[in-house]
Amino acid sequence: MTRIYLIEDNPLIATTLTDGLQEFSECAVIGTATTSDDAIDWFRDNPEGWDAAVIDIFLAEGNGLTVANFLKARKSPAQRTVVLMNYATSEVREGALSAGVDAVFDKSLQLEAFYDFCKTLNISPRR
Repeated sequence: MTRIYLIEDNPLIATTLTDGLQEFSECAVIGTATTSDDAIDWFRDNPEGWDAAVIDIFLAEGNGLTVANFLKARKSPAQRTVVLMNYATSEVREGALSAGVDAVFDKSLQLEAFYDFCKTLNISPRR
């Protein structure tokens, strides 16, 4: 089962995503962070403890691009980073892709596509 670390500051959305990832994608959310500093601290302490990071851009403190840039140089080739946000404008998409994320999805318009993407993570060979 794919281990997902979720960076999302809205508790209702975090719960909904956790439930949806398990139900629709057979992925397990192994932890969450609401700020970029908390997320970076967790990734620093658990460099191999995750398979995918799902990152919201707008957080309670800091932003998801900081997390994505931190992971860009540190993740293994088997680890994936995904931005899931509201209002995924072309400028924000370009910024996220420049930060090395593997995919960008809009929460309000592309949730099914996001779950489908996460489902494909389960077929990747383990390290």
